[in-house]
Amino acid sequence: MQEVQLFQALLEVGQDCLPDELKPHLIGVTFEDKCLILQIDDNIWSTQLRFYEPNLLGIYQSHFPHLQLNKTRIRVIPISVPPTKKRKVSTCPTQQDAEEMRLLGEKVESEGLKAALNKLSQRSQHTD
Repeated sequence: MQEVQLFQALLEVGQDCLPDELKPHLIGVTFEDKCLILQIDDNIWSTQLRFYEPNLLGIYQSHFPHLQLNKTRIRVIPISVPPTKKRKVSTCPTQQDAEEMRLLGEKVESEGLKAALNKLSQRSQHTD
């Protein structure tokens, strides 16, 4: 639990030192081998964050001297967006195709196929 609080404090300190448009893009702060690691959500924002690296390192060195931080690194960790479902575009059969499907359905022995052809042929009637 203490580690969670430490990482939350690190994140809050970092965000407080940044301009408003950059704050929400700093999504994590950690450290490794005396290196402050700033986690950002997009390459575009990482470029802007580089301008604040020296200032951020100084602030972390003064707030957390026990960490003995002496350099920074930026890691881009893209936030995954759930894929959007592609809507299937269906086209309705022409009146002539619908009539042929209906006639074919009358000749087919399979009840399932007969029902499917009949249902598909009826779709054209709804477009007229």
